[in-house]
Amino acid sequence: MKKHLANIITSVRIVLAPALFFFDTVTTGFLIIYLICALSDLLDGPVARKTNAEGILGSVLDTVGDFLMYLGMMKVLIVSGAVPGWAIFWIAGALIIHITSALIAGFRFGKFYFVHSLSGKLMGVAMFFVPFAFLIGIMTEHLIVTGIISSISAIEAVFIQLKTDSADMDILSVLTLTGKHEISEAQIGDLTAGGKEYE
Repeated sequence: MKKHLANIITSVRIVLAPALFFFDTVTTGFLIIYLICALSDLLDGPVARKTNAEGILGSVLDTVGDFLMYLGMMKVLIVSGAVPGWAIFWIAGALIIHITSALIAGFRFGKFYFVHSLSGKLMGVAMFFVPFAFLIGIMTEHLIVTGIISSISAIEAVFIQLKTDSADMDILSVLTLTGKHEISEAQIGDLTAGGKEYE
């Protein structure tokens, strides 16, 4: 049970996040679901490390959960008119670049994955605070910061996938590339045995 606890916590986010799509603006109900999803994202990584259950399956589930959570959040803010067109294209462009980095990994190493870098984590933090920036009236300023961080993270992810000589989801930044990154056979086995992400 302990081995699967982190994935169960992540699955809470995957199950609840689609409910965000049913809101048209930021309400109390929206915030409750959003914060539960965020709590799931905060807890799953530490639980995985504590139970020695880090693995590829957990990383995939974490990425899916984050994608659904932030896509649902952006949908609500776009429908409510809180997100201007330039921000939509900017963030969508960064997302496309991130997906391109995963495609590069698939082409080079036969493993489709997203790098868990420091800039990627900062992007997640910036995205998390978007609804709250809307509520306190600093939406434009926060979207600019989020766009800049997202762009840096996306470009760095592509650079990492082009420069590293082996597959590794857990690369802090381009400055930490050592040429010794490789997903082990044991980690690949976690696809069937269960596990959690690299963070």
